[in-house]
Order: sequence, then C-alpha cells, then structure tokens
Amino acid sequence: MAEEIIRDDAAVYTAGSGMAGCIHRISWGSVWAGVMIALGMEVLFTLFGSFIGFRMYHWQAANPWSGISAWTAVWYLITAGWSMFFGAWCAARFSGHPLPGDGIFHGITTWGLASVATIMIASIATWAVLREGINVLGTAAIAAGQIAPAAATQVPSGELSQAARQAGQAVSQMQANAGPMGQATASAISRLSLLIWGGALVGFITAILGGWLGRSRVVGVAPEEVVPVTPRRAA
Repeated sequence: MAEEIIRDDAAVYTAGSGMAGCIHRISWGSVWAGVMIALGMEVLFTLFGSFIGFRMYHWQAANPWSGISAWTAVWYLITAGWSMFFGAWCAARFSGHPLPGDGIFHGITTWGLASVATIMIASIATWAVLREGINVLGTAAIAAGQIAPAAATQVPSGELSQAARQAGQAVSQMQANAGPMGQATASAISRLSLLIWGGALVGFITAILGGWLGRSRVVGVAPEEVVPVTPRRAA
C-alpha cells in the first residue's frame, strides 16, 4: 500500500538523534492504551479457554483430565500472541508515528508493561489461593490436635501401640517418597517455566509485528516556503 503524503502548515515529525529522540517520540498515552487493550484481550481469551477446558472434563473416564493440559498450553500461546499483537498494533496506531522503528518501539514497550502487569496479577491470585489452602490445613491441624488427646484416652493400650507403629511406618514411607516427590515437583515447575517463557517469547515477536503493522501510513510534510523576490530596476 502506497503511503499517503498530506501537506500541512507545519511539519509533524522532525528527525531526532540518539536515545533522546526516541524518548521524545514515544506516546505514553498510546502505550498505556495498548497495555489496557492487551490485558482486556487476555481476560477475554482466558475466560473462553477456561470454558472449553472445563467442558473437556469427564468424571467417568479413566483419566478425567485427559487432553486438558495440551489444550491449556496451546490456548495460552494463542492468548499471549494475539493479546500482545493487538495491544501493540493499537499502541502504534494511536501514536500516529509513520516510522517503522517508532511503531516497533511502541509495540515492545506495550509488551513489556503488559507482561509485568500479567505476572503481578497472576502472582497475587496464586498467593490468595495458597493462603486459603494454608488456612484450611492449619485449621484441620488444630482440630486434629484437640481431638487426638481425647481419643487416645479412650483407646486400649494394645490398639494404641498398634496405631503408633502404623504412624511410624507412614512417616518412614513419606521420608522414602520425599525424593521422588521433590523430583516430580521440580519437573513440573520446570515445564511451567518453559511454557511461560514460550508465551513471553511469542508475545514479544507478535508485539514487534503488531507495532510494525500498526504504524500510521499518513505522513505530514511541511510545505516549502516561497520567498517573493522584488525585481530591481536598472539605474
């Protein structure tokens, strides 16, 4: 598509040099608008992905959660890519800059701020869930501690010693399984980190593409100034 050139009374863009010129050409209002649009698209796509994912659950199947992990990974990459692309495209278009480099810078800035905001929101939500789980476990432990002494006084000595042996065996089994459980946890965290990194990389690439495609195609050019020259009469 050919770029349209519109002549106006004043030049819209001036050539800047160095980092100072790049900073002055950044439209922070456009960037924040792109960030909010990207976050809104993330919410929209995440809710739809949750709807599809939970619909895939079948309690009568041998593995009720079969296929949900693959769907979650694929939809997460789609959500990250499209959200960052559209947010960067809007930020570059709102800025009105026609230069490809300026559009890409707006896209990258939008991607960075939106990624940080997403990680913060996810961390706050995760901590809230973990806190509720810790509170439930703490309440259960307190209740068990209050019930256990009363129950121990009513149990015969033979059964009490048998229960103590069973508890010791359970503790030994937990200690033996500590290594495999730790390895499984580390593997799960590693896979999750790789998935998050892949989503961030996809979002970065699509943000660059969105900033490049979203730049304005209208360029303001200052008209050439014409200075009238008065003819000189011969003496």
